[in-house]
Amino acid sequence: MHIPYRSRQLLRVLLFSGICVTASFLIGIQSAGEVQPIALIEAGSVSETGDLTGDGRVDMQDVITILEVVQGYAQATPDQLRADPNGDGALTIDDALRILRALP
Repeated sequence: MHIPYRSRQLLRVLLFSGICVTASFLIGIQSAGEVQPIALIEAGSVSETGDLTGDGRVDMQDVITILEVVQGYAQATPDQLRADPNGDGALTIDDALRILRALP
């Protein structure tokens, strides 16, 4: 039985694609078991949203901490990211303004 060249080429592409998908799936399964996420218990907990300094209150020092991170003077810690005032997972100017509006 003679298979036209275009059909053979298509079969090769489909076979190669199937092998790639299968290999990616198997590699993904293998590497997924090696990931060890940080548990919240290990990392500590946040007492209050917006309390980036961890002193138990939301004040001007928290605004300064956010601005230091935004300007690149400091790197946000996992605890600080969990205390993110608007909950988007990133410390931005919006977070600083949110705290400033809420301060007495």
